[in-house]
Amino acid sequence: MPPDTPSLSKGFDHLHRLQDAAIEAAKASSPPRFHGSGIVIVAGGPRYFTNAWVALTCLRDVVGTTLPIQIWHLGPDELTGEMRHLVSRFDVEVVDAYDVANRSRVRHPGGWECKPFAIRHTPYRHVILLDADNVPLTDPAELLDTPQYRATGAIFWPDNQSHPKESPVWELFRVAYRQELEVESGQLVVDKERCWLPLNLAQHFNEHSDAYYRFVYGDKETFHFAWRQLGQPYAMPAGRPTIVHCHWETPQGRKRMTAALEQRDFEGRTIFHHRTGAEWSLLGDNPSTGRPELDEVCRAALADLRTKWDGRMRRIEPRAKLEMSGASAAAQHCLLRRVGVEERTITLLPNGSIGTGATIDCRWWRVADGHRISSLTFGGDDGATCHLTRDRDGIWRGRELWFQRVPVELVPL
Repeated sequence: MPPDTPSLSKGFDHLHRLQDAAIEAAKASSPPRFHGSGIVIVAGGPRYFTNAWVALTCLRDVVGTTLPIQIWHLGPDELTGEMRHLVSRFDVEVVDAYDVANRSRVRHPGGWECKPFAIRHTPYRHVILLDADNVPLTDPAELLDTPQYRATGAIFWPDNQSHPKESPVWELFRVAYRQELEVESGQLVVDKERCWLPLNLAQHFNEHSDAYYRFVYGDKETFHFAWRQLGQPYAMPAGRPTIVHCHWETPQGRKRMTAALEQRDFEGRTIFHHRTGAEWSLLGDNPSTGRPELDEVCRAALADLRTKWDGRMRRIEPRAKLEMSGASAAAQHCLLRRVGVEERTITLLPNGSIGTGATIDCRWWRVADGHRISSLTFGGDDGATCHLTRDRDGIWRGRELWFQRVPVELVPL
């Protein structure tokens, strides 16, 4: 929680007025026509495309759902034509959220923000939202026939923590304190016709994520508090999610960490394996699900994807050499690619730090052998994270030292 919470709370009046305006606007508008039921997955970029491939394999080939599926992404930089073609085998519709936002004349959504946006703008009335890294163990369509869903029009699943009574979230969202678990939004089921008002309020919260995400973790509690603020009922299976642990090598040694959360249905059956801490990696290490049959299915799906896609989005040839010594040294712009995970532009500064594109595990770089640059090391707050050497094609290649040890490439621009 930010240290200036008391002063921030003085600004809640403005946010409350915006909330009221969003509610009144939703009441005054005529909801569009919805029809049928479907699954929505937000899966832009190489990391979530890989995870979505595993989820789609399980949905279509293992649990055998026949529900229509939409894959949402943020603009052309997140999903190439090649990736669109690959997922076509699962009979899915690919939707660019930016195109929808442009037609609707609303603010472009971000990553977490895209989830309520996609629910609201998909044509389905009954929406099953799944995170891309969520592996269904049964056909999610069964949830639509449960008495709990028919009674409320919404199913949420619990997280493992609660907001304390002294948290400012109760004032921020104008909900009286109640001792209950937070919502884990890796999976949601919503009847938009019955839940139109809270869904619009949740989208409003996410449209102002710069304010609300300072107090809650991403989108998950925006659903929870939108429903609570408007007194809209929802159903929730009993009990906390089960934590599946794994072990990672870290700079501090081998650590036990969360690999996934598993959620149950109303009868106590485990139906979702959500890879919250060990998302599927196309070319890196993938810890066990703890379920041998599921391991076999998911790893086979990854092996299948590797025969069709190499994990790269932008085909960029090196356009320069790294020259970082002497009086002429200047900042160098490069494409840093964690293959199958992410691609971003970074700036190597002559002082050994990283400017644009720096992250907690990629803050500095150094040369291993003096002025002749043939080996580079990248690192962050906890030490070195990868070593790279230059290949004949001018691309620097290596592999991460910790966690999933994915391949890393550096392309000078």
